[in-house]
Amino acid sequence: MHAVFRVGSRQMVDFTPHRPFVMPATRRSASIQGLPRSRWISAFGTDDQLVEWFKPRTCPPWLSPDTLEALPPSLVVRELRYNVTQRGFRSRRITVVTTLIDAERYPCADLAALYQQRWEAETHLAQLKTTMQMDVLHGQTVLGVHKELRVFAILDNLVRLVILQSAKQQRVGVERISFLDALRWLGAPATGVPLEALFINPTRPNRVEPRVKKRRPKAFPFMTKSRRALRQVVLQQRLGD
Repeated sequence: MHAVFRVGSRQMVDFTPHRPFVMPATRRSASIQGLPRSRWISAFGTDDQLVEWFKPRTCPPWLSPDTLEALPPSLVVRELRYNVTQRGFRSRRITVVTTLIDAERYPCADLAALYQQRWEAETHLAQLKTTMQMDVLHGQTVLGVHKELRVFAILDNLVRLVILQSAKQQRVGVERISFLDALRWLGAPATGVPLEALFINPTRPNRVEPRVKKRRPKAFPFMTKSRRALRQVVLQQRLGD
């Protein structure tokens, strides 16, 4: 399994050939300030290099000690940086790290296009929260919430299966099939609508949409107490009047 990640803001990346580096657990001092924690190996271009990342000596809080122990002492990865010239994108220079270290097989332009596809995850989350109305869970217990999440996961996988079959029959990519149309087909298969009749979304490359709310929210306060307690407040106000 391979991956392409964006480099965190705290990770130092320097594309200078044969540059110095700092090993993990090195005591901080003014002489090592600004030096990266990766060892330079080779360069494929001006902003494309092969480096070695080392395992930290201390376990991060988001990682279990057993998982850290199972990791190798070091990992050879590829760091690259590219510019974004398309209008509508906030970032202008993006630095990514990947385990796809073959520069001839995986050029920088292909990796940039692959990383851009990560926004499909935002679309999938919107389909779960908005189209399938998963933004508000109704379970009153932990077990009830877990059951509700499992049902949503099963339903989402069934919709994805319908989308896959329809995409194969219509010979288009799975991202082109309408999620809402597939969900409606799954809820009413007895209508006789064939899978090859599911709606195909038009190709909209480099689509940019504003991140705003369409409808004005109601001017009511949030429900921070139980309904029974709020009823008592309303009754007391009426009796006071």
